[in-house]
Amino acid sequence: MRETKFKNKLVIGLTGGVGAGKSTVLRLLKKEYGALVLEADVICKKLMEPGGPAYDRIVEVFGPEILQPSGEIDRLKMGIHVFQHQSISTVNRILHPATFDAVKKRIRNTRKTLIVYESAIPYEARFSELCDKVLYVYASPEVRRERLKTFRNYPDERIDSIMRRQLSEEDFYAMADGVVNNESDPDACRDSLRKVMASWQIPPLS
Repeated sequence: MRETKFKNKLVIGLTGGVGAGKSTVLRLLKKEYGALVLEADVICKKLMEPGGPAYDRIVEVFGPEILQPSGEIDRLKMGIHVFQHQSISTVNRILHPATFDAVKKRIRNTRKTLIVYESAIPYEARFSELCDKVLYVYASPEVRRERLKTFRNYPDERIDSIMRRQLSEEDFYAMADGVVNNESDPDACRDSLRKVMASWQIPPLS
């Protein structure tokens, strides 16, 4: 295997705007290439579960009012608190290092040789330190907006807010080693992914 950041393992960072269909590409990578898929948001949720490494610190900073009766963190309440008090930087200082450490540990401990780490915020996820390649899942703003309306029932104001906070297409393209076009139907997306993987000399499962 080519020289990689983790011995005998290839780590691909997968990113793209909300609504681009990253989950579709992740399923293909898992099914057709046998990749271990690590999703930043899923990992963050686990970190904030009772007993998780970020739980006590989050409750200490934001107070017990963000807890559900079960003791679990209510992410909606926490999000409202963050928005009202403009304390997103505080959350980032807690969760980003913890997520990085958790992902790095999973990569080191897995026997899989192909790992895909998904995050919509690649700089904060520190792709440059963990990933050998970066894969950008592309869909135009118009297509992404329509998907967010149709499948998530997001209002225009929320969609505008999300898109303003994300990287521009130019920034995504600048960091990408390969681009999967997920603009249209699933078959076209699969074909686009296969072309990128073939160019990287990564074969599908036999």
